[in-house]
Amino acid sequence: ATFRGPVIDCRGLAAADDLPGLRGVRGEMIVLHSDEITLSRPVRLLHPRHPLYVVPRADGLFMLGATQIESAARGRVTARSALELLSAAYALDPRFAEAEIVEMGADLRPAFADHVPRVLRRGRVLHLNGLFRHGFLMAPALAEQAAEYLSTGKTGDLFDED
Repeated sequence: ATFRGPVIDCRGLAAADDLPGLRGVRGEMIVLHSDEITLSRPVRLLHPRHPLYVVPRADGLFMLGATQIESAARGRVTARSALELLSAAYALDPRFAEAEIVEMGADLRPAFADHVPRVLRRGRVLHLNGLFRHGFLMAPALAEQAAEYLSTGKTGDLFDED
């Protein structure tokens, strides 16, 4: 049997061949462990040179991020990014100096040129993509607009049709 209903494509960069303008932007992160620091929600440090976000996880773990490198190169975390993330964390709370480094990672975020995520309709396929650095905050809005379109045909602010 052939499926004829709508298809929802949330493949991120794997959909680049189907979505002109979608590109990878490199991001790096570090996970630290500290039993001395307690945060109940994510913290964003807005600094012109060293931006930082800290996402608390269970059991004293904290994910640090905020690097944005205009490159589609995959690889390990760079020394510069590690120094910037750790320095910003230390400036936020000096107790991070004694935290253990649990993990470092780098990968590519899917982004459009304007860094605004979209729901794009191409035939029967709905592409939810381009979340860039906004996945944590914007994924619910994209899912809501896709569901609204599928149930009522109504399009929202993040919707684009071919």
